[in-house]
Amino acid sequence: MKANDEDIKIFHPKKTDGAGADLAELALLMDTYRSNGNMQKAADLGVKLAQLKPENLCPKDAEKLKTNELRQLRALIIFSVQISLHKYMPHAMLASQAINAMYAEISEKSPGLFANISDGSSFTFYYLSVRNKKNAEESIGKNYAMLCDRDDDEFYASLGERVFLLTDFKVCDMIEEAEFKE
Repeated sequence: MKANDEDIKIFHPKKTDGAGADLAELALLMDTYRSNGNMQKAADLGVKLAQLKPENLCPKDAEKLKTNELRQLRALIIFSVQISLHKYMPHAMLASQAINAMYAEISEKSPGLFANISDGSSFTFYYLSVRNKKNAEESIGKNYAMLCDRDDDEFYASLGERVFLLTDFKVCDMIEEAEFKE
């Protein structure tokens, strides 16, 4: 007995629907960013951001810090850079490009710092502060002080808060200077 399948219809979704369309749109956007120079600008920005250090962001305060405290402050700067890139870059793809370039530069030039950041728990504390959104800067400052074993030291809490904000302003300025194309 032969089956009759003449009335069976096969549904084919439109090529513009679903995840495939999203990926195609993203690929097109990536090509646009490559051709207009935005991807290279983002990578260059990431390399420059890898150079942000306590010694050039807040030199007088950096002189007062011990090695571990400087390392913790550097981790805070890197965390703040990531948050700021996602906040101010024209697209998440460009933010990711800049972050990847920054980490590649840090990994190459400062492998010890890179290992410390990768294995450290400091980002967890900072992320919790940002997710809370209420007094995030103050909370980040207190977390910086805690990570330096200076829980109730106002200088360290204030420094952490100030560096978080300074980094944010610096990243915003550097993004504007890069002149990304729409």
